[in-house]
Amino acid sequence: MNETPLMREIRMAAPAHVRLLRNNVGAFEWAPGKWLRYGLCVGSSDLIGWTQQDGKAIFTAVETKGKRGRLTQDQENFLYQVEAAGGIAIVAKTVEEALRGLCR
Repeated sequence: MNETPLMREIRMAAPAHVRLLRNNVGAFEWAPGKWLRYGLCVGSSDLIGWTQQDGKAIFTAVETKGKRGRLTQDQENFLYQVEAAGGIAIVAKTVEEALRGLCR
C-alpha cells in the first residue's frame, strides 16, 4: 500500500484514546534563493500526536512505510529520541502494525 492511503487508514482506525495528525515536512523556494521550510523537523514522523494514558498525553509518532520503504538516518534518530523521552514510536507498513503499537 502507498504511504498516503496507509496514513489515512491508520488515522481512521486509531483507537479513541489516540489522536494522530498528519505532519508534512519539506521546503519550497518561494522566491529566488528564499526557501520556506515546513513541518516539525527533518526526520519527524508522518503522523504525530498523543496517546491518552492515565489522564496524561504521551507523545506518539507513527512513521509509515510502503512494503519496500526504509527509514532514513534522520527518521531513525527521531523515533529513537521519541522513545528515549518516554513517548511512543512506531514504524508501520500496515494498519495492523500501527494498531499493535498503539494498543500495547
